[in-house]
Order: sequence, then structure tokens, then C-alpha cells
Amino acid sequence: MTIQTLTEYAKGLGTSDSQRPVIEMFAKSSDIFDALPFEGMSGPIYEFHRTASLPTSMAFRGINEASTSGAGTLDPNQEASYVMDHDIDVDRAIVDRYGEERRTRNEAMAIAQAGRLWVDNFIGGDNTTEPREFNGIQARSALHSRTTHNSSASGGAALSLAKLDTALNAVNKLNGQTYIIAPYDSVPLWIAAARTTSLSGFVLQTFDEIGMPKLSYAGHKFLWGYQKDDHTPVLQFNEVGNGGGSAVTASLYIINVGESKLRGLQLKPLAARNLGLLENGITYRTHLSWDVGLVDEHKYCLHRLTSWTNAAIVA
Repeated sequence: MTIQTLTEYAKGLGTSDSQRPVIEMFAKSSDIFDALPFEGMSGPIYEFHRTASLPTSMAFRGINEASTSGAGTLDPNQEASYVMDHDIDVDRAIVDRYGEERRTRNEAMAIAQAGRLWVDNFIGGDNTTEPREFNGIQARSALHSRTTHNSSASGGAALSLAKLDTALNAVNKLNGQTYIIAPYDSVPLWIAAARTTSLSGFVLQTFDEIGMPKLSYAGHKFLWGYQKDDHTPVLQFNEVGNGGGSAVTASLYIINVGESKLRGLQLKPLAARNLGLLENGITYRTHLSWDVGLVDEHKYCLHRLTSWTNAAIVA
């Protein structure tokens, strides 16, 4: 099946498709939607296998000797999709007073919040406490030794690039694109590192075609979840570190996305239906729906680095 990001999906819709503007607004709500591809599901359950062990009996043989035999073992896994539904309702009186543009603005705000809800779940979703949600990468990183601690001291420590290198090295980067998801409040730390002579060979700041900064480390682009506004960032310096102490540390996540790696699943693509004015004559309604999930098919397609504080980055 086709694997594509939400941004690519929106571009594939015809310019006359009424859903395209809504899906584009959703995709723009987070830079994660520019990076994470989604794959269609043929049923409510996606089944896959991870390698549990490779054959151990394989060896060279001598002339006239019997060949070795044996096979590795596979670990069966399943992922499901989860329904995300929302009615965007706008009072007819508001449209009468302020025009159709006001309805569009209300829809844009609701769609931005829907995008945030999905991204928050992508990071912190926990199916064991909320069965209506899929497990996010934080819960998944607790499995298969996919967590590295920047520090074991109480209250954490300044981010060590050596520890970040260790975390990066724990991710299989073949046949996929690797990204670093970090707290938005850490942007000044990375900019400072980029202009620090001893670190700038690794932390790079460039600019896009409209002059916006683009940060990368060891060739891997940063994702921030969403940009600065009045809402709470998806990642913050509000975690208790591995060594205990105050809740002043943060985590960053390294993800490798693509086929057979980390990617979204969808039984039905994101859709937005304009239902128009309802029978009550009062409410204009747009229905937003998505039957969606997540899969980390390769055991080493993600990793978490915990216990770093909002302090100058060190080597």
C-alpha cells in the first residue's frame, strides 16, 4: 500500500477537493506530519513479525560433511487503529454577523487543536490507562531497552552530546529517515551550541528559503512538535530524571521513519465532511474523522534520551 506523509496526501488531492484545505491545515499544525509517513490498513488489525533471534547453528562445512540446519525465531505483533472524531460546530448567527470567513477561522482553530491532540498522543499516549488511544513513542521506548539516561544525578544534568551520540547509535538508521524530536524550549540551547566553537562542527544552523532557522545534529533534522503559541508544548522540562530530584528535566526522542520502521497506520484516511447547516437551522457543522494508529515495526526504530536540564549543552 502507498506510504506517504499527511502533507503529501493533501497535495495529492485535487485543488477542487473541498477536503484539501482542511487536511492541509491539519498537516501544518505540527512539523511531525511533514516527517511521519502513514500506511493504509486492510483491516482493523495490522499484524507483523519482529526478529526474535537469528539462527545460531550456521557454520562453514568441510567437503563431504553435512550442512548445518536451523532457523531463527520470529516475535508476532499486532497493532490496531483508533477512531478520532470531532464535530466542528459554528452558530449560524456568527456566520450571519461576520461572514463565512469567521466559520473558516473557527474551523482552523479546531483543526489545529485536533492536530495537537494527535501529536500529544504520538508522544505520550498510553493504551493501558486510556484504551481509546494508541501507545505513543514514550510508552514504546520503555520496551526492548530503547531508553538512554543523559544523567543519573538527582535533577539531571546538562545535555551531553556524547550521550546523544549513544542514543543515536541505538537506532537502526538504514532504509529510513532519522529525526530528533526535542522540546521547543531547548531551541536556544541548540542555537548557542551551533555558535560554540567546540560544538559547532556537530550542531548546525542553516536557513530555509524564507530565512527561518533550520537546526540539525550529526545530519539529523530536529522536530519540535509545534511552534510557540499560548498552548503547552508537547515536550517540556517537567520530568523527574533517572536520578530523582525535582521535575526539571526533559527527554528527546530519536525516530527512524519509513517502510518497516516507525510509521502511522490508518484504516481510513483523515477526512473532513462539510455537513452544512443542520436541520435545527442554527448550526453549521464540519465533521473531522480519522481511524488511525501507530506501528514501530523495527525493534530499533526509536529511542528515548532522558534526564537533561535546561542548561548549556556540553560535549
